This record gives sequence, structure tokens and C-alpha cells, in this order.
Amino acid sequence: MDEQNAVFMIERLYIKDASFESPNAPQSFLMSEAPTVDVGLNTATAPVEGADDLMEVVLTVTVNAKSGEHTYFAIEVQQAGLFRMQHIPDEHLPVLLGVHCPTILFPYAREAVADMVGRGGFQPLHLHPVNFEALYQQAQTEQQHMTQ
Repeated sequence: MDEQNAVFMIERLYIKDASFESPNAPQSFLMSEAPTVDVGLNTATAPVEGADDLMEVVLTVTVNAKSGEHTYFAIEVQQAGLFRMQHIPDEHLPVLLGVHCPTILFPYAREAVADMVGRGGFQPLHLHPVNFEALYQQAQTEQQHMTQ
């Protein structure tokens, strides 16, 4: 492979799926307790059929805001991107797909979450930045321990 001609390019960013639920509205607007907010992240990658050099990366962000048994809101956003990758050495692909692509996608998912929470009648929720490199390293370490 010719690393001099390596290409890593964003072709398209898009929301693949999004959902917002506020099952206890309007009662949840009257609750005085601050909810506990749980955030989950997951990434999935797949080559795009018919395009050898395109990869789809999907970052799924789930947010659940609860107080005891009462759910204020539940959100799932699948922020996706098409990334063109040509002449990338195989050993670099896992880091590109597991760190750099989610890092690019996260601000868009974060904005979608804040917008949906605000449109749902709640104070906008601004997710904290995520260190995808640290998450990637942690996943690699866990995977090594599982294979030993």
C-alpha cells in the first residue's frame, strides 16, 4: 500500500435514527427532584456495499433521565457518517474507525440530544466531551484480558 496517497475523508454526516420519549409528561414537568442522567455510547462500523473505499460508522448515544421509577425522558440518537478510506494500512483502520470517526460524529449527536431535550420541554442537556481514545484503549485492554 502506498501510504503517501492515503485518503481519509468525510463524505456525509447524517442522523440514521432518533427517538425521544417522555412517558410521564406532563407530570414530569412538575417534579422537583433532579433526575439521574445515564448516558451510553456504542459504535458500529460496516463497509458500504458497492463502494470498496467507503465505511459507515454509526455512533449510538442513549440518554435516560430518571428519578426513582419515574422517567423524565429517554433518547436514542444514531449519528452516522460515511468515510472514504483509501490506501490506509490495515493496522491504522481500527484507530480510525474506533477513535477518529466517533470523535467527528459526537458533536453532531451531542447537538441532536440537546435539541431533542429542549424541544421535549426540558432544560437542554449538554453532554460532556468524550475521550474516544481512552475508551478505545480501555476496550483493547479488556479484550486482551478476556483472551488470556
